[in-house]
Amino acid sequence: MQLFFFYFFLLVCCGAVAVRAWAGCQRDRDKDHRPRENCTALGFSDVPRGFEPTTEVMLLPYNQFTSLSWSSFQIFTKIYEIDLTGNQVPDVPPSVAPVLPSLRVLRLGSNRLKSLPEGSFSACPALTELYLDNNGLHALSNHSFSGLSKLEILDLSNNHIAKLPELMLRPLLVFETLYLENNQIKVMPDDWFGPKEEVPYLYLSANPWACNCSLGYFHRYLGENEFNFYVRDGLIINNDAESVVSPTNRKRQRNKQERLTQKGL
Repeated sequence: MQLFFFYFFLLVCCGAVAVRAWAGCQRDRDKDHRPRENCTALGFSDVPRGFEPTTEVMLLPYNQFTSLSWSSFQIFTKIYEIDLTGNQVPDVPPSVAPVLPSLRVLRLGSNRLKSLPEGSFSACPALTELYLDNNGLHALSNHSFSGLSKLEILDLSNNHIAKLPELMLRPLLVFETLYLENNQIKVMPDDWFGPKEEVPYLYLSANPWACNCSLGYFHRYLGENEFNFYVRDGLIINNDAESVVSPTNRKRQRNKQERLTQKGL
């Protein structure tokens, strides 16, 4: 009888621990009916145990992750989306092989990233959406996004990027949307968009673009694709090719137009 109560006690205790591991998380489905666990702002520093391996969407924003471990998510064999927005992740660990081959959406905005070395996302080569906004990124390489041939959306807005690597976009064969607003970019390398003739949605405003001959390629691209440049104001999106004109040059253009108007021209 004593042995029975001992095992019963262990069962209750272990069960309580398992429940506490994900207490507060809400289980539902996303708009495409994928099984989802929402564990927003619950103080987790690692992926807690006890979730269903069939979970496809893991929402862990505003927790206390101080590192990113790809293997922590391997239990989810069909993982589609991971959201680690608003944590304290300082870097993205490269992997020698795909660890999460099913992952399509990765959100790492508002963390502590400063650089993206070569092959940063080799663990998840099937990504179609990658969000790295509101970090401290200042150093990118030609191979930061190598292997991401399926990527369609890349968000690098609100960082400290000053230099665009010449070949950074070459691995991105099908990307359609690029967010680069609010960085420190002055010059775009020649032929930066490479063999991809047109990128439908470009957000490049709030950068100190230089007004000189070094932007010849960029000016030509802008002239040929002016309807592809947009600005965001909250949920409001507007087409605005002038959003990538440097403030100084925009002021000069405005003053020139005012003088012409005063002269009746």
